[in-house]
Amino acid sequence: MGNIRTAGLDDAPHILSIFQLCDPFASSIQRNDNISLIDVMDWLESATDKHPMLVFEENHKVIAWCSIEPFYGLPAFDCASEISLYVLPEWQGCGIGTRIFQYLENHRNQIGFTHLIAYIYSSNLNSQGFFKRQGFDEWGLLPNIAQDEYIKEDVCLLGREF
Repeated sequence: MGNIRTAGLDDAPHILSIFQLCDPFASSIQRNDNISLIDVMDWLESATDKHPMLVFEENHKVIAWCSIEPFYGLPAFDCASEISLYVLPEWQGCGIGTRIFQYLENHRNQIGFTHLIAYIYSSNLNSQGFFKRQGFDEWGLLPNIAQDEYIKEDVCLLGREF
């Protein structure tokens, strides 16, 4: 059944672990600038009611997380937010992302967004399919914007207006 709740500092190690399992750039051995536990703690400390970080728990185990972050940082864009959503690989395809997204839709007025924007690696067809099933459209492509010494990746810009 699962439970969605606001993330706390105690969730930081779980959020980091899920991120590292899901993002091909997060655990590149050759990089010195990987996301760290301190980075995740900073994310959590910067979360607000209007830009929450949520976790999905199953039997008291964090198996997914979602953040709603400011988009672009100018007042004209205050009602637009970036969404990040990560689910443990073994739980993907089980409806957890849909449950989190439904939670966001149900609390949209309290959170205060009219647009959500997702940045997704072009090779991540599963995530693209998920967001398109949630009503997102492709709004753009950022060619070769994600790269390290081994990988170059296009990033798809998907968006939805509510």
